[in-house]
Amino acid sequence: MKIVLFLMMLIFSFANAKTITDGYGRVVTIPDKVTKIYAASPPLTMSLVAFDPTLVAALNSPFKPDQKPYVGTAASKPVAGGFFGQGNTPNYEVLAAAKPDVILMWQKAPGSEDQLKKFMALNIPVLMIHNESIDDLASQFELLGKITGNTKRAHELITYTKETLGLVRSLQGKINTRKKIRYYFAEGVDGMSSECEGSFHLEPFKYAGAKNALNCRMSSNYGMEKMSLETVILADPDVIIAMESAFASSIKADPKWRTLRAVKSGHILSVPNLPFNYITRPPSFMRLLGIRWLIHSFYPDVLQGSLDDETKRFQKLFFPKFKP
Repeated sequence: MKIVLFLMMLIFSFANAKTITDGYGRVVTIPDKVTKIYAASPPLTMSLVAFDPTLVAALNSPFKPDQKPYVGTAASKPVAGGFFGQGNTPNYEVLAAAKPDVILMWQKAPGSEDQLKKFMALNIPVLMIHNESIDDLASQFELLGKITGNTKRAHELITYTKETLGLVRSLQGKINTRKKIRYYFAEGVDGMSSECEGSFHLEPFKYAGAKNALNCRMSSNYGMEKMSLETVILADPDVIIAMESAFASSIKADPKWRTLRAVKSGHILSVPNLPFNYITRPPSFMRLLGIRWLIHSFYPDVLQGSLDDETKRFQKLFFPKFKP
């Protein structure tokens, strides 16, 4: 009798399952109906929120008060953490209690091989996803469409992604005729951290046709390399792009920075961050809007149309539940 019952349960299990090929060619069996997904790193969680916030099973970190109106029910989900550099690891007890149907992982995240084994020990199917480039957004949305069956939503987001990247690529010839803007990307409250060539955090700047004023090497994939004031002064950028608005506001009055041409000319920009940062931390789908913002900032006559109008269109698509 027990054998018969076991076989019946096995047959039922297979009857309510389907196979998915993930971004790395792994064939994974997942539930036929997926209603809860946990993404193990912030960029993937952001893609999931854009696709459908009701699917979020657990968060990597809590949302800020001004972000919550944009993310709907995802704001109330438990925080399980994740792995995304600097020794971060998930809380497996919280994750097990959240009971996701599927886990999404970025294969190149620090410690991903060890984490994959731990996730699989929870008997939850794990799908590996590419997240090395803005172009990978399309494949992320496509996979979410296959997992959930909501191919209509996937098509909407893929269409906008390809439209934006196609438009930006079509402008490269025009941008290349202009003098390249040399920028310093100031991270941290003191502006003394930045990114070196090879960092995927700088990808929006490349699309915008700008050049990093720093000549440095990455020490890790996490980025935020510490800089000395002397290094920044020697680089003498045309423009400073600040991640922290407080730093952008204070730099003009700081005598240590006054010799920089960007400060003298007032070319100091603060990266928009509502509801999420346009450039990075995390490097999410917001970069699609961030590229447009950078081009408008660096070469105002290159990209036609109003950035305000584009922002409204973007928010309507990616945050359909938000009411301004």
